[in-house]
Amino acid sequence: MILKLKLKAIQDDEISLPVHYNRPLQGLFYNLMSKAFPEYHDLGTKVENKKLKLFTFSRIYPENSFKVLEKRLLFKGAFEVYFASPMSKIIDSVNSSIETEEVFRLEKKYFTIEKETINIDEITENMYVKTLSPITAYSTIILPNKSKYTHYYSAYSQDFKKLVEDNIKRKAQAMGENFDDCELNIQPYGITEKNEKLLFYKGIIIKGWTGYFKITGSRELIKLALNSGLGAKNAQGFGMIIPVIIDKKSSLEINFSKENINV
Repeated sequence: MILKLKLKAIQDDEISLPVHYNRPLQGLFYNLMSKAFPEYHDLGTKVENKKLKLFTFSRIYPENSFKVLEKRLLFKGAFEVYFASPMSKIIDSVNSSIETEEVFRLEKKYFTIEKETINIDEITENMYVKTLSPITAYSTIILPNKSKYTHYYSAYSQDFKKLVEDNIKRKAQAMGENFDDCELNIQPYGITEKNEKLLFYKGIIIKGWTGYFKITGSRELIKLALNSGLGAKNAQGFGMIIPVIIDKKSSLEINFSKENINV
């Protein structure tokens, strides 16, 4: 399920966030789920001796224009952010917090939160999607000196596509589903090197890709991708996608249209 959240500052309308705000935003979501689901931060969802965190969130969308000053985003008014999870317990926890609490803290500022649920009416075996946060796929390489090197793959590489598919099947396994015989293929649509983004999380550079992708394959895997994100590091704010309709003749996008999404 996908939630659209609107955060509005309480005391004054000026909002200041770090340019690389993934970590404090992730902390907000853990706080939202902590009242009803406090153990998820540490335990996650286990599969193959790994702990997956089955949720994702978008970049922020300020209502008004912003400026950057001393590595901070400054803007007035409110901002929107999208959150998704395939686990009803996580969504219920977030909903419960928003409905029962009045004030929420993000860094040193306090906000009110309004929420809407986005229902995707139709999922097909052939869809175009737009990233709401960058998709990342990587491998960790052990160098001859025993140090580790993280290699991030291009959105056009076969390794990128394979890792994205393997990752979504691992999430399905964590949810108790087996889609080993199913496929999910991802293909960049109009993406150039300008779509590669560099973000910092806990002082580490993470590379990811934004823009439009065509995804084909199992409806079940595509549904899971919409609710959990594509690629790695979803719980750190990577890989969130939303369906779009693309007019190939004019290259215009019909985003969040009533034809396939109800808000």
